Amino acid sequence: MPYRKIDLARIVEGPLVDYPDGRVVFIRGDEGDKAYIVESGRIDIREGGRVIEAMQPGEIFGELALIDGETRSASAVAVGPTRLIVIEKDQFFALLHDHPDFALGVMRLMTRRLRTRFVDEKPPEVTPLPVAPRLSA
Repeated sequence: MPYRKIDLARIVEGPLVDYPDGRVVFIRGDEGDKAYIVESGRIDIREGGRVIEAMQPGEIFGELALIDGETRSASAVAVGPTRLIVIEKDQFFALLHDHPDFALGVMRLMTRRLRTRFVDEKPPEVTPLPVAPRLSA
């Protein structure tokens, strides 16, 4: 049964920032102190010179660095004129706590990313380990 899409932009209030085509929002390795929701336009998430995901209106990005405290794992670049809602770290955690639809929307997006990664990655080659003969008691 398909789930209804949760438009995170309808839940969040925050400052709006406009990005022209090609403007970088953040680069892999940057410190992450904000997440963003696409209000209009598109953001490409890039890693190693290739687009790994295209973020559409109503979708969040940049949340991983807030959740795990690590640096940015990929770069984010505007494709065409794009407007983003900026979510500060404290606001992000308050939204997770106070708005179940927001938390569910973030989890669904992260699940989609995990599933995509598993499909895109080749499984590692497995070398069978030798099995010792079973000892009789």
